[in-house]
Amino acid sequence: MAYSVRFIHDVFFNGEPVDLPKTPHEPPRWMKVPVEILVVLCLVVGIAPALTVAPLLAVAAAATLQAPLPAYHLALWHGFNPALAMSLAAIAGGILIYAMHRPLLALHEHSLGRLDARRGFNALLEALFAISGWITRRIDTGSLQRQVFLFLAAALVLGFTPWLDSTSALTGSRTGLPLDAVSLLAGATLIVASLATVWLHRQRLTALITLGVVGLVVSLAFVKFSAPDLALTQLSVEVVTIVLLLLALYFLPQHAAPEHDPGRVWRDGVIALVAGSGAALLSWAVMTRPYDTIAGYFLANSVPGGGGKNVVNVILVDFRGYDTLGEITVLALAGLGIYALLENLRLDAPDRDAAGRVWDRDAHPVIMASLSRLLLPLALLVAVFILLRGHNQPGGGFIAGLVTAVALIVQYLAHGGAWMRERLSSTTQPLIAAGLALATLTGLASWAYGYPFLTSTFGHLNWPLVGEFELASAMAFDLGVFLVVVGATLLILVNLGALHDSRTRKAAR
Repeated sequence: MAYSVRFIHDVFFNGEPVDLPKTPHEPPRWMKVPVEILVVLCLVVGIAPALTVAPLLAVAAAATLQAPLPAYHLALWHGFNPALAMSLAAIAGGILIYAMHRPLLALHEHSLGRLDARRGFNALLEALFAISGWITRRIDTGSLQRQVFLFLAAALVLGFTPWLDSTSALTGSRTGLPLDAVSLLAGATLIVASLATVWLHRQRLTALITLGVVGLVVSLAFVKFSAPDLALTQLSVEVVTIVLLLLALYFLPQHAAPEHDPGRVWRDGVIALVAGSGAALLSWAVMTRPYDTIAGYFLANSVPGGGGKNVVNVILVDFRGYDTLGEITVLALAGLGIYALLENLRLDAPDRDAAGRVWDRDAHPVIMASLSRLLLPLALLVAVFILLRGHNQPGGGFIAGLVTAVALIVQYLAHGGAWMRERLSSTTQPLIAAGLALATLTGLASWAYGYPFLTSTFGHLNWPLVGEFELASAMAFDLGVFLVVVGATLLILVNLGALHDSRTRKAAR
C-alpha cells in the first residue's frame, strides 16, 4: 500500500518532473489500449466477481483442496467484517508509512546503512556453491567405474535397510516350478557365460561373444515361459548390438589394460558379489510369495477392447500406447544424439591387429555379397509379415523394424558404404520424423471423435476375393514405431559403419 501511494503521488500529484533526459509526451493511442483493457478488466472483476472469475476460482480451489468446496459467496460488499478491518488497517498503515518515508529513509541512511543483507546472502550462496562443488568433485571424477560403485553402494544401503526391521521369512509359501534337465542346462550355460564375460572382459572380442551367449539364453527363457514376442525382440536386439559393438571394437585395442590397483579389484568384487546376492535374494523372496496379477484384465480385454489376440502387442500400442510413444521418442533422440557425436568425427584405427597381422584386404567377400543380395528380399518380406501379423500373432512394429534394420546392415557389411549410399540414403532423420509424426497423429485422431489421446478403434471389412478383414487404427501407430526403429537403428549403425569404412579404405591403401 505504501509503495502504491508513493507511485500514485509521485506520478500524478508531485509537480512537474525535473532533470529528465527527455521531455515526456503522451503515448500513441494504440499504446493505451492494453492499459485500458486491464483497467476495464479490474473494474469488471472488482464490481461483479461472481459473474466473471467465480468459475475459475472454483476450479483452482477444488484442485487445491482435493475435496468439494464449502459454501461461499462472492460479492463487492460483504458488510463490516474482519477482512474489511484488515484492509482498512493496511490502507491506513501504508499511508502512514509513505507520510513518514523521508524520516525513515534518513534513519536508514544514518543508523542502518552499514547493515547490508546482500553481503550475508551472497556469502551464504557462495558457501552453498563451495559445498556442492566439493561434493561434486568427490563423486563425479569422470570415472564410470566410480559412478557404478557409488550407485551400487547406495542401492545396497537402501535395499538392505528395510530388512533390519523385517521379521518375515525370506521364503514365502508359494511352491516353485519343477526343474527339468533342459532348464538346468540353460541356467548353467547362462551362469558360465556370465562368469566368462566377467573373467575375460579384457579380451574384448571374446567377452562380446560370451555376452551374446547370455542374450541367447535369456531369449530361450522367454520362449520357455510363452513369451515369443520378447524372444524375437531379444534375438533382434542381440544381432543389432553385436554388429554395433563389432564396429566400435575396430577402433579399440583388442585387449583392455589390466587393473593395477588390487584394492580396487577386491572392492569391486565384493560390491558385485553383495549386489548380485541381494538381487538374487530379493527375486527369491518375491517369486516364492503369492501375488495378485493384472494379467487377467489384459487377457479379458485384449480382443474386445483392443481388437487383437496378441496381448503383448495390444498392451504396447493400445493400453500403454502413451508409454510406447515416449519410448520411441527417446529412441529417436538417442539416435540423433549419437549421429551428432559421430558427425565429422575422425578416429585413428590400427592397420594391424594385436599380433601384428595386417587386416584382410578383401573387406567384402564375393560369397557374402552374393548371398546377402538373395536374402534381402526374403528378410524384408519377413519384416512385413511380422509387422502385419503383430496385432494377433507374435510380432509387431518394433520387431519388424529391427529385422529390417538387420537386413539392411547386412547389405552394408557385405557391400560397403559406397555401394549402399548409391542405393539408400544414409540420412534417415526424415524417416524418424515420419514415424514420430504418424504415431502422434494416430493418437491425436482420437480427439476428433471425443476420445482420450491414443484411444484406438478397430472394425471388420469385407474385401472382394479376400473376405472378412480386420482393420485397427493401432496398425498405423505400429507402423510409426516401425519407421522410428528402422530410422534410428540405421542412423546409428550406418554412421558408425561409415566411420569404419573410411578407416578400412585408409588401411587398404
